[in-house]
Order: sequence, then C-alpha cells, then structure tokens
Amino acid sequence: MKIAMLQCNVVTGDVAGNVERIVAAACDAAARGADLCVTPELALCGAGPGSFLRADDFAQGCRAGLDRLAEALRDGPPLLVGAPVASSYDEKLLSNAGVLVHKGQWQPVSRKVYQSSGQDVESRYFDRGVTCGLISVGGWRVGVVLCEDSSTEDGAFWKIQYASGHSPLMELIQRGVDAIVHLAAAPFSIGSQGMAERLLSHVAARHHIHLFSVNLTGGYDNRIFSGQSLAFDPTGQLLARGKAFDEEVLVVDAAVAENNLIHPLASCIEEAVWRALTLGVRDFVRKCGGERVIVGLSGGMDSALVCSVAAEALGPENVFGVLMPSPYSSKGSVDDSLTLAENLGIKTVTLPIEPLMDAYRQSLAPGLDIFPPYDGELTFENIQARIRGSLLAALANRARALILNTGNKSESGMGYCTLYGDAVGALAVIGDLTKTEVYAVGRWYNQYRQQEIIPTAIFDKAPSAELRPGQKDEDSLPPYDRLDPVLEGLLASSALGEKDSLPADADELSRDVRRRLFTSEFKRRQSPPALFVSRVPFGPGWSVPMAGRYRMPKGG
Repeated sequence: MKIAMLQCNVVTGDVAGNVERIVAAACDAAARGADLCVTPELALCGAGPGSFLRADDFAQGCRAGLDRLAEALRDGPPLLVGAPVASSYDEKLLSNAGVLVHKGQWQPVSRKVYQSSGQDVESRYFDRGVTCGLISVGGWRVGVVLCEDSSTEDGAFWKIQYASGHSPLMELIQRGVDAIVHLAAAPFSIGSQGMAERLLSHVAARHHIHLFSVNLTGGYDNRIFSGQSLAFDPTGQLLARGKAFDEEVLVVDAAVAENNLIHPLASCIEEAVWRALTLGVRDFVRKCGGERVIVGLSGGMDSALVCSVAAEALGPENVFGVLMPSPYSSKGSVDDSLTLAENLGIKTVTLPIEPLMDAYRQSLAPGLDIFPPYDGELTFENIQARIRGSLLAALANRARALILNTGNKSESGMGYCTLYGDAVGALAVIGDLTKTEVYAVGRWYNQYRQQEIIPTAIFDKAPSAELRPGQKDEDSLPPYDRLDPVLEGLLASSALGEKDSLPADADELSRDVRRRLFTSEFKRRQSPPALFVSRVPFGPGWSVPMAGRYRMPKGG
C-alpha cells in the first residue's frame, strides 16, 4: 500500500483556501499512485482556531469545506482529513476528528481521545473521544489516531492507560490493525523531534505494525510546526521522514523501503532553531497580511540576529533597519549596525534621539519637580527606550510594516526591559531564546553563510543597552553564563512537572533569579508574543500571578 502524507502549511480560519490546498496536494498524490491520503490534525481549519470554533458560521463553513473536498476528490483515493465536526453527545462542543472523504461522501471515523493542556488551549472547545476509529483500505485494517502527543517524555496515549484502566491504543491493537495513521499537529520545540521518533519507533516495533505520523508545518502565532512526518515499518525501522519546516506530499511505499525518502534532520540544535524562527517570522507576517518589517538596530547581538532572521524569512528588500543613537551610543555600535545592514543588503535610516531626550526633560520638569528623586532611579533611561519605541511605531505606521521585537528570554525572565519602549513590537522573534542561545545561533549563522554576516565586533563586545555612560548588562544582571543555566533549570522543573525545590541552603544567585522571575510577570503579560522554541516558553504553560509576592515564613 502507498500512503500519501500531505504535510500542509494551512492558514488558520481560511477554510476556503485550505480546501484548495488539500485538493491540490491530494491530486498530486493520486497522480503518484497513492492508495490513501492523510492530512495533519485540523488541516481543514488550521491550528489554534480558538474562539473561531464558537462561531456558528465557522462550523457551517467546515461542513461546507468537507462537502467541497468530497465533490472535488470524488474519483480519487480516500482522504483522511483532520477537521472539527459536530460532537456526538454535546451540542455545545465540537469533536476534533479524523474524517474519511471518499466517493463523494464524508464521515467522521475517529475522534481525539486525550485533550492535552498547556499550549493546546482548544481543548476547552472539544469533546473527548472514547475510542479510536478503524478503516479498511486496500485490504489493510488501518487505525486512526488524532494528534495524541508523541513529542514529550511521557507520551501518555502511547505509553500508559487512563487511571480507570482504559487504554484506547491497546483496544485498537486488540481489534487487529495492520497500520496506524497518526494525524498530528505537534509544535516544534528543542529536542521534540528526537523524542517523537524514538517513541513512535518503539510503538511500531512493540505492536508489530506500520505507523504513519503526518505532522503539520508552518507558523501559527507563537507556535511553529516542523513537519518532518514519519513512517515506520513493523520492526520500528524508519521508512520515511518528511521535509523539515516545509510543505511536502510524501508518498510512502509500505512494501518497498528503498523507494521512500528520508529527509535529513537538522545538523545541530542551532540549525533547527534558526529554521524554526525563519518559518515563524515568514508565516506570522504573511498570515497577518503583511510584507515588510522594521527592526531597531542597536549594534548588539539580539537585534543583529533578529535582523538576520527577518532578511532570510522575508527577503532583505522587505526588512528596514532603524538606528536611533543617543549621546551614550558608542561609535562602534553605530558602525557595527551599518556593517550588518550592508552585509544583509537591507536599507537603514538613522534617527538621533538627543533632541527628543531634551524635549522630554523640559516637558516633564514641572511634573517631576513634585516627586523627589531616589537612588537607582531609571526615569530618563526608560524615556530613551520609550522614545525609540515611539519612533519605531511611527515608522511602522507610515511603512505599513510590522515591528519585530528584539528582546530575549533572559531579559524577559528578569524583567530587564522597558514597557512601551524596547518591549514594543508585533512579534518577539527571539523571545524564547536565552542570551546564551542567541549567541550560539548567531555563531552558527555565520558558519552557515560561510562569511562574517554578523560582525565579529558584535560577538566580542560586552552586552549593553547604552542608556548611560559605560553601562553594561552586568550592572543589573548576573553574567549570562551564570544566569541562563539557573533560569533554564527553574523552567525545566516546570516542564517536567517537578517541584521548583530550591534547597534551604540555595545560593543567593538562585534565590534572586527566582524572585525576579516571579516579580516580572506583569511585564511579560504586556510583551509581544514570542515564537516558541523551548519546552517551557512564557505562554499558556507558564502560570505565575502578576500581583503577588513570593515570601515564605522561616521554619515549618
């Protein structure tokens, strides 16, 4: 049997357009002799539909889309498509379903059993299936599984039973299947592809079945899907792997292994992250209806990497760099920004902000006179950042462009940013990368391009916001090589469902990082959405109160 894995990049909510994409892919697969075509989960409506699912005409549109698929593919091979359909037992909910489209008809054949939490906020709109469906194709009995998570350590659906002892996977196996098709929409995160391959290979070998996992590709708000659909034979041997971060119609011959494609994995973590960020930026801008972006260039590593990603994603002609030097900006920072822009082939404009700083001082003087100054005051440092944010916003209006934010996860975690200043932007491109990771991806990028696109001077200089003479990030933060491991450790404990258990004798650095992490939540809630690439981004899976004070009594 030949199964076509339709690795789609659809647009959330664009059911009409998605139908056209699926029909084109299915026709391509039919011409190549496919016996069955399979899309990812929710391919009809796109990933993360959220409150779209509450709209009456959305559900009606999905039904009309299925009608259109059935008519267009009447003479083709059967298609399994991921789509929301009416719940079988609760009129207020929908089912996250696998729908069989064949011979001009369509019918749901399987519903998602587990509704995961964390990033999967749609679970509140869907009912819970009881069992997985089974279809017959070309003499094969094929089980249909809807996006049960295969990219985490536990992989609950694939490994364990419900507390009641109910195991939908084992029930499916006991009914006698030759293969399982897995309609997936598994977001990319560092290490997730390797975990998915190990787990699914083990499942195929343990139950001696073929297993086909069809994954979504594309950027969907914060989330990025890498594609890399997978096929395994009954020994757990990898038969095929789809392209990474790209669309593909991958036709897999279950009988002749050498006929199949196994696209390579990324050579390293930095390459995978780079490709994820590039796809995330491209799809965010284009799916929002935009073409151009604006990036504030400071001469530092963060803005250099964001600008490089944007130029790769959108083309240098669609990226505009803005230099906004103050009296404290070094000549090196300005020169490094201009060199970077020249290397990338992007246009720039320089807008000195000293006149605006003077104007703010004069305008604010009467108001500030009624408040006494205090040690450590940052009023005029923050004004510099807010002036820059306002200039970027004004240029974005005129250019009809989106602002790409340049903040990183280390700064966001510690609250080392200025609301309505350097926190402005439509998208935080590197908002889920620590400063250490930003440097690592930047080094990889220069090696990948085999030339010094990001100037060496940017790597060598000490990180600084240059908001006062001689300022360095280390004046306000621990050195990043000490800060980042502590921050990642605290977040990793949350990712693994473990307690954040700092020992009583924990060093002062660890305690200070946790304190600042907790007290900075009100800033993070007002920051631009970040592209998620880590196991624990600052998003739905991270929950800290904005108005709180973590302070425990001694003893107890």
